[in-house]
Amino acid sequence: MKLAYARGPPIAVFAGSWKCTVSPIDGTPIALGEPFGDCEPDIDRLISIATTVRIIKQMGVKVFISRELGEDEVDAAYAGGADGVLEELSFSRDEYRDGVQFVLFQPADPVELVNRVREIAQRHKKPFDVLVATSFENAKVFAPYVDGVVLTGGWVGVELTRIDHLPEVGRCVHCGVDFLMYGNSLKRCVYCGRRLVKVITSTKPPRSKAVFRSVFKQYVNVNRLRFKVV
Repeated sequence: MKLAYARGPPIAVFAGSWKCTVSPIDGTPIALGEPFGDCEPDIDRLISIATTVRIIKQMGVKVFISRELGEDEVDAAYAGGADGVLEELSFSRDEYRDGVQFVLFQPADPVELVNRVREIAQRHKKPFDVLVATSFENAKVFAPYVDGVVLTGGWVGVELTRIDHLPEVGRCVHCGVDFLMYGNSLKRCVYCGRRLVKVITSTKPPRSKAVFRSVFKQYVNVNRLRFKVV
């Protein structure tokens, strides 16, 4: 099914190339309203997870998820820039345990959190990093007080729509413009002259953390993106 990104944040993060015949590479930003691939319709959940992780990362904290979400969902989170999965961390819940790096809390509010962290530090006198398990809606409330967030759900809303035609899309990363080539074919940006990057492809890179992180880093500073019809 040919799809476009119809509703959600100004920039979403594509994830789920394994559900598509042609698509962006996982971790690639897509602009609101933009056609992006020929995919299974349930790919919206994966794009939602990847986009949510990217938004939280922009708050300056690490983002972790649980393997309980499922393999596809974990890979989508990595495409959005996730730092890891909870089950691979050295952590304890609500209390410090000798040798752990993280202590995971699930507080009602920041006041409860900071007082609990101080009490544990005073009692054990050992260093540890603070994680909070919370939903997307509450992540921004806790972000200033923690080292990382374990996302438990509440993913940002993303809606896709079916389209009849999938154009070639060329991206100028420098200008933040995607050229939708319905009528013309471009090789270079009409604004700066730089060579365009092909966005939609049949290439399927390996599903690996290394690949996801590489693509995420390539686009980490892209904060604006729009499309232009040519």
